[in-house]
Amino acid sequence: MGSKVRRTNSFPAVDGTKKANPLFEILGECRLVHHFLEKKSDRSLWLVIKLLDGILRGFSQVVFANNTISGIFVIIGLAVADIWVCAAGLLAATLATVTASVFNQPWSSISNGLVTYNGVLVGTVTASICPPIVAATHGPTYLSWCLIGFGGVMSTLVTSGMANLCKGVSLPPMTVPFNLIDLLMFICLPSSLTHLATFATADNATTLELAASINETLPVNSTVSLDWIMVLRGSLLSMGQVYAAESVVCSIIMYIGITIFSPMLSIALFSGSLLASVCALGLTENYAAIYSGLWGYNSALTAGAIAVTFYVPTMLSAFNAAMAVVFTAAAQRAFGLVLATAGLPILTIPFVVTSSMFLAVSSGTGRERLVKAPDGRPPEYQRRRFTRSASAIQIEACDV
Repeated sequence: MGSKVRRTNSFPAVDGTKKANPLFEILGECRLVHHFLEKKSDRSLWLVIKLLDGILRGFSQVVFANNTISGIFVIIGLAVADIWVCAAGLLAATLATVTASVFNQPWSSISNGLVTYNGVLVGTVTASICPPIVAATHGPTYLSWCLIGFGGVMSTLVTSGMANLCKGVSLPPMTVPFNLIDLLMFICLPSSLTHLATFATADNATTLELAASINETLPVNSTVSLDWIMVLRGSLLSMGQVYAAESVVCSIIMYIGITIFSPMLSIALFSGSLLASVCALGLTENYAAIYSGLWGYNSALTAGAIAVTFYVPTMLSAFNAAMAVVFTAAAQRAFGLVLATAGLPILTIPFVVTSSMFLAVSSGTGRERLVKAPDGRPPEYQRRRFTRSASAIQIEACDV
């Protein structure tokens, strides 16, 4: 996740010389906030505000949106779903951002939330599976908070290392750091501190079912009948499930925030989760997991990454994303069967594996071809710029 790792500056220069409408400066990358803060000194209280802006952007960067307002909407959605999950995300994100500042990570990565989004996931997912303020943890509550804080700090260091390793293959680190940290945490923790033990019970699908959703050997209401309305509901819930939060209101609030950054991204995310939910009907009889959005969140991320974020949006990138979504659903089934036997959640492993392969796909020349997006601008801008450049080339060819 994270819109781009190839950014070298916080934002490209604004096109044209005309002064932009302040309303449009809030949309997209929320350049209004960025231009305001970049004029402030780093040796004053404004540094805290700048770091806060990076934290907010980090919450939206989980789903490839680089916008301060989008991040606020995501936080509000999480608070509506579960205040403690939201608090855990804020704790991990804050420590991740501070750690990045202490280690003098590139300021563009800090200000755009690229060092934060893995920390956000470490916080929210860990809190959902290992609730900090729940008696069922059978352990001191402060231990859970310490683990979440430690995971937030580690996420920055692992993200920096993975980013450097991935440069050689021109791929983003995505959520590899989050997966590594949380899997190690769940493997090393005693089962009494998590909800992954087979004796645990949970009303929320983001706890026990996160690990057991595709393992029919565990009691997860596999007798639920097919209901297409619930399939649509599950596709909507997948947005919240990216952060391990199950709430319709939460997901709607998040979609509103993401739409502020890019309507095309919102459409891609929902389309990916819907297609995966339909595919899941042929992969499992556990419809309850589909209705809870657990089969859609990995594919939503895949669709957002491939269709409109790392590739310039074209018909071919949409087709490539659709194929990747189907592959992600199959990978989720396979990884789920393997990991559930060890009582481990699948997290975003299917998304990482699939996106890494499909982002390496190339195509020939032509108007509708796969073109890597050169920067982290919104998909609408990328598409408009690509169309203009293609038209200019055609005009030159006609002139010749």
